[in-house]
Amino acid sequence: MKVAQFGAGRIGKIHAGNVARHKRSTLAAIVDPHGPSASTLADEYGAEVRTAEDVFEDVDIDAVIIASSTDQHADQIEAASAAGKAIFCEKPIDLDITRVRGVVNHLEAHPVPFMLAFNRRFDPNFQAMKAQIEAGAIGDVEMVTILSRDPGLPPIEYIKVSGGIFRDMMI
Repeated sequence: MKVAQFGAGRIGKIHAGNVARHKRSTLAAIVDPHGPSASTLADEYGAEVRTAEDVFEDVDIDAVIIASSTDQHADQIEAASAAGKAIFCEKPIDLDITRVRGVVNHLEAHPVPFMLAFNRRFDPNFQAMKAQIEAGAIGDVEMVTILSRDPGLPPIEYIKVSGGIFRDMMI
């Protein structure tokens, strides 16, 4: 599977490494408005720096990872689905629920495999807690509080176009 990735920042570096290590996939392209970041990540994994238009027009690209800034997710999802690409997108789809509903409608009109990233649903501890709650093992649950922290501050350019750590983590 040939994969193009949008975003060469912190989470993009993680996803690029995962794709590159998968024996049935190839990281073919990196798309990022910050040229040096795109080039560094592409060079590390033998990918090309490409434009979004190139990726969407390339019939050899099977899937896209959207790890770009939050304000780009919705447009990139719609363009990728219209181009027939499978999509893995970091949360959130958008910060505005009306825009999210529009993207869902677009995906219904242009069906492709789509997954919205939220790693906590695969965490064994969260799954065990959910199973205990559903089994009634811990009584009537009124509230669950889960803490999560980023390892450091993102760049100010990212903060300006994302929901910030509170909205991005609470989405």
